[in-house]
Amino acid sequence: MTGNGLDEEFEGEGPFDETDEVLDDELNTVLDDAAREELDSLVGLQVVGLDVWEESLSDDENEPPVKPEERVFFDTDLMLQDGVALELYAAAAYSDPEGEPLKGMDEITAALERLADQNLVLLDFDQADEEGGLALAFGSDEKVQLVIAAGAWVVSEWEEDIESEDGEPTEE
Repeated sequence: MTGNGLDEEFEGEGPFDETDEVLDDELNTVLDDAAREELDSLVGLQVVGLDVWEESLSDDENEPPVKPEERVFFDTDLMLQDGVALELYAAAAYSDPEGEPLKGMDEITAALERLADQNLVLLDFDQADEEGGLALAFGSDEKVQLVIAAGAWVVSEWEEDIESEDGEPTEE
């Protein structure tokens, strides 16, 4: 796990002052027509990798840090096929859509890693609740295996590693 660039050392005056403002401008928080169209193009894509952050945009900077074993809300980047990334913020994961969210970074990370390990795909999405947000259903053969509800999201691009002839990643 790595930090997501929101460490205190980046706060205050300096080159990262505008990072939060730029991110706020790019974040989707409501499933409008444009967001639906963008997400429609992701349905059926397989999760091939991910990054899970130790902190979340949902963390209150005026409160003590959330202990890993107490964490429910997290931020993650899900790398999908075709070089598309789905960045999720203030997200919660559910192995049972009717149950409680997963709790603790070990349990959350294990569930997210299964997305890539088991070749799961984005099956469907909808608005999470009346306030907005996004609910994503991941699984295989139309069977939902994990639901992630996110308060905010961004669709971006990522570059897949080039592999050598023996299948090992190479550096560019």
